Order: sequence, then C-alpha cells, then structure tokens
Amino acid sequence: MESLRTCKLFGVIRAVLGIKGALPLIHGPVGCFYHIRYLLSLRSGSPVQILSSEMDQNDVVFGAEKKLRKKIIEADEKYSPRLIAVLSSCASSIIGENIDQVIEEVKNDIKADIIFINSGGFEGTQIEGYKECLTVLIGLMDEPDVKKDSVNLIGLYRGGFDLKILKNYFKRLKIDVNCVLTGGCTLEEIRGASTAALNISLCDASAIEPCELMEKKFGIPFLHETLPLGVRASSKFFKVICNALNKEYLLEKYEIRAKMEINKIKPYLENKKAIIVAGATRAVALVDFLSDIGMDPILVCLDFEGDNTMENLERLIKQDKINPKILKEPDYYDILNYAKNLDPDIIFGGMGEFGLSRELKIPLIDVMHAHEITFGFDGAVSMARTIKETLDSEKF
Repeated sequence: MESLRTCKLFGVIRAVLGIKGALPLIHGPVGCFYHIRYLLSLRSGSPVQILSSEMDQNDVVFGAEKKLRKKIIEADEKYSPRLIAVLSSCASSIIGENIDQVIEEVKNDIKADIIFINSGGFEGTQIEGYKECLTVLIGLMDEPDVKKDSVNLIGLYRGGFDLKILKNYFKRLKIDVNCVLTGGCTLEEIRGASTAALNISLCDASAIEPCELMEKKFGIPFLHETLPLGVRASSKFFKVICNALNKEYLLEKYEIRAKMEINKIKPYLENKKAIIVAGATRAVALVDFLSDIGMDPILVCLDFEGDNTMENLERLIKQDKINPKILKEPDYYDILNYAKNLDPDIIFGGMGEFGLSRELKIPLIDVMHAHEITFGFDGAVSMARTIKETLDSEKF
C-alpha cells in the first residue's frame, strides 16, 4: 500500500518548527532527520534546521544517552536556540533510551529551555505527532492571573500568506490573536496562551483534543469551524467568533466586494470537475468553496479523517446537492484509477499530486504548502482567479 500518511515523528517536527527559536533534535539515525529535513525544505522553499544525534549500529545495541547529552550541549553552544525539543525516533524508542533523565542531567548546563516529546515513528501517524507536541506545549503554559480579550488559533502548522491574512481580519474585528499553535509562535506566547478568552480549532484531526485539554485545565472554551476558505465559509467563521466574544462583525464591505469579484469569474468555473486530495479539515473547506463557486468536486481523497469530517462532508453534500466519491486514506493508484473514469478538469492537492497531474494531463493547484493565498475574502478572490487562469492555461 502506498499510504498518503506519514509517521508520528514527521508531525512532531512540523509542529516544533512552527515555534520561533525552536530547534528539533532527533535522537535517532541520520536517515530520520535527513529525509524529513529534505522534504520540508523542498516544500517550504527555504532551508529547515533539524539536528540528529546520529545513532549508529553500536548505539542501537549499547545505547547512546551519553552521545545525546553531548549533542544537546553542542547544539546549545553552536546555534543558541530559544528552545531545544529532543525527539525520540523508532530506534531510540525501541531500545528504551531514558531521554527524560538525559534532559534532567543537562538542563542546567545549557542556556536554552529544553523539552522531550515522544515521537517514535511507529507509535502513530503525523496526527498523533501533532497532538503529542501540542500536549507537551500545554504543559509549559502558565496558570493565568487575568484573562485577556483575545483568541488562540490551535492546530495551524503553517504560517505564510494565510496566517497573515487571518491576523489582518482579526485586527479589523478588534480581536487580538494571543498565540498561534504552532504557526510562528514564540515560547513566551505559548506560556501565555492560557490567558486567552477563546480557542479556535483549525484542525479537525489534531486540534480538538488539545482544545479540550486547555478547556479542562484553564477553563478556555473553544470553537471548531470549517476553515475560512471561500466567501461563504469566511463569513460564517468570523461571525461565529464575533458572536462568541460579543464583538461587532465589521467585515461586510470585504464580503460584498469579494462576492462581486467572484461573480465575474463564476461563469468560467461552473460545472468544472475537481479532484481534492488533502487532510480532513482542508478537504472539507475545499468542497465548501468549490461548490459555492459552481464547480463540481467529484472525488475527495482524505489523507486522514477527523472527528467531524464525515458529518461536515455529508452536510455539504446535502446542502449543495453534490455527489462526490469519497476515498479514505487511499493510495496513489486508488486515486488514479478512480480519477481516470471521472474525466476531471483540475486537481487541488500538494506536491504528492504532481504524478497524478502528469498521468491525467490536467493541472494541479498546490493548496497545501502556503504557496497560495486561500483564507478569507481576499483568499477566495485570489483562489477563484488562480483557478480560472490555471484552467485557461494551455500547458495541458
């Protein structure tokens, strides 16, 4: 099987890299860090810093706790990180390395803060990795003295254009963004995340459990809405948040302007057939958006399923009178074989769908790696224009 999922270690690393000044140090062989670093650097278009203790055959037999201690001190001296996150790998997890003890012994010898996250790849998927990392970070949060009239965004693992747009909209609504876990947050913001008045879950699969934990520990209520991708979803997203915080909704003019712009483009998009390959939350948001602009999402391929994924999809299917084929955790050839019989016009996915694009001779729009503006009313217009331009392209 050619699964679309990856391992727990990958999820932990992605979450840790979203913390400013954080340095992931994998206690494992070189392959674990090299290939993940290579892939994430390729996806982001910029170098990604990940270190390894470089366990070898001898270490797997006799242990490598002394080597790990030395690597931690070297990393602190050479890179001066704000936070060192020591991550277990399959190798160190299987032989039972006592990483907690190493951290206890070394923490007074380094300037950086240091944490340990269980991340043996065989222990679960990237979703378990995201949740494990967020759970450890919640343990760093201070007990709040005073609650602030602000929100935390939970389960947002990429920054870029979309996060900047989200923050701009919240600023227009006079709502402060307290902390983004973990899309460019600082260690200080993590410690102060417990002071927010509201948590907003942005990942159906990995953010709900951390939100529930923060609600239990700090009394912070949370909302879980479809991502603000498209005019319809953006309007609902911000209105629900404003209602929860007793704030006035001040985005009418942006909403009206976006509808007008998209209505000009809609005739070129109506009835065009689309394939979606994405994680649970973004897949649902794309179905919502594409249906709203008159396109037909004929095939929805879920990397993984969240708590509310099928319920949300069924609601959209009924609401918009669409009939997509839904594949859960398919492999590449499952998607290809279904797609060949559906005569699609375009694919929405990520780098992994380049092969599908070539095989089917249809264009691909990468909506997974923050290369496109997708969120909010600005993102809706930008996406509609990009889709039209892509379909008009003679490349395929």
